[in-house]
Amino acid sequence: MKIFASVYIGSYEVTMRVYEVNRSWGLNQIDCLKMPVDIIRDVLNVGKISPETTNRLCKILQDLKRVMDSYKCDGYSIIANSNLRLASNEFFVLEQIKIKTGFHLQVISNSEQRFYSYQSVADTADFENYISDSALLIDVGGVSLQITLFSKGKIITTQHLSLGAVSVRENMMKLGQAFDNSVDQTYEMMYKELELFKTMFLREIKPKYMILLGDQTNSFTENLVGISNKPISAASYMEFIDRLTASKINNYENSLGINFDNENLIEPFIMLHKAMTNTLEPENIFVPGKSVCDGIALSYCYKKKWLKANHNFDDDVISAAWSIAKRYDSYQPHLKALYKLSLMIFDTTKKYHGMEKRQRLLMGVIAILHDCGKYISLSNASDCSYTIIMSSEILGLTHKEREMIATTVSFNRKPLESYESLSDKFSKSEYLDIVKLLAILKVANALDRSHKQKIKNVTMRVKDSELVISIEANASIALEKGLFTKNADLFNEIFSIRPVLIEK
Repeated sequence: MKIFASVYIGSYEVTMRVYEVNRSWGLNQIDCLKMPVDIIRDVLNVGKISPETTNRLCKILQDLKRVMDSYKCDGYSIIANSNLRLASNEFFVLEQIKIKTGFHLQVISNSEQRFYSYQSVADTADFENYISDSALLIDVGGVSLQITLFSKGKIITTQHLSLGAVSVRENMMKLGQAFDNSVDQTYEMMYKELELFKTMFLREIKPKYMILLGDQTNSFTENLVGISNKPISAASYMEFIDRLTASKINNYENSLGINFDNENLIEPFIMLHKAMTNTLEPENIFVPGKSVCDGIALSYCYKKKWLKANHNFDDDVISAAWSIAKRYDSYQPHLKALYKLSLMIFDTTKKYHGMEKRQRLLMGVIAILHDCGKYISLSNASDCSYTIIMSSEILGLTHKEREMIATTVSFNRKPLESYESLSDKFSKSEYLDIVKLLAILKVANALDRSHKQKIKNVTMRVKDSELVISIEANASIALEKGLFTKNADLFNEIFSIRPVLIEK
């Protein structure tokens, strides 16, 4: 058995959860500490984190360090959400934390934060059953919410909406200064955003489940509505919410665990939950009671092989990529051929390129999305592909990984830039991965340059510094051979292996 501590610095509180980790039962929480720290208030008001908030944060982390020592933790992770990046003095704050506590704080992107929450709920016993038909996974935060649509066990889309408790409250306050009916206007704004999502992505899909995530959502549903860890009908859920009175809300204010403007955030939460349930029309509501801290702990345990994941998250990434390609009308037969060929080249030359399983996943996404920009412009497909990929949330990929994919795809049709011109975005190892993945993409793409899948029975092997690709063709491959020779030069320059095409 192992002991692990998960620390998450959110917008308005710091949470530490301590777990026992056992292969038989997984995670067992043995302690939970929450302390208020108004990072988001500082950022919204003055654009930076005040010295008082910095000192308080350092004091909290010092106290948590003593708690970790008392538990004799075998491991820990300390992570802050993306709102810290909005502060103009982010680097100074991180330096003060390092000096005063010894902790190297990791600031994650919105994509990573949402994925931690997703990992936590995917570990629940019946999750696969919930998504096997149709389900909406909604992570409600302070500033925004993220909706992931599942259909028949696969991810259809992930969309980010600027509807969070804090942002809704701010909108109400602004409207209240000019209009008397600010609540009605705020409802109208929420319904408009949610109706747009419903029109564009749900279409004929009627969600069987709406799965709600978020620490404040957990507190809200458990303390005010009185449900947690079990699905209930949407009708029953709305009855609970409609019965909430001002006196009942006031009685629970101190027990909600919401440390940022308690009474001001409760009303926006109720409004959000009403709007989501009424607009998206799920049959059932499920609040699993999971947190970002749970996801952070599970991610660490998976990497250390303390636990084995119950869900295949790589399949989610590939499923999301296929959905994006379909949305932008990419030619599916070519993509399927390219996906298979690029992974075959990757696997055959593995000991020469030195990349791992994670880069193989990126290779698959690159193959699927390499032509998506043609939907917008045939002549400017590279830049359009880059924009589409960077604008598409793919649950399971970090922001940096998405940027690597978009950059690789853009270089498929334009000259490769030097590391110096990209050093502000990527490390040397990341740039090398981009170049390696690009070289594989170009060779694979050359094998189906006509988009007519002329080749079959493909075999590959490395022999005498050559990647020998043996094929059978059902038509002339003069076009493929011409581009293959050109792209083989780049491949040879990078891997010191020359691809050779042999037609049987």
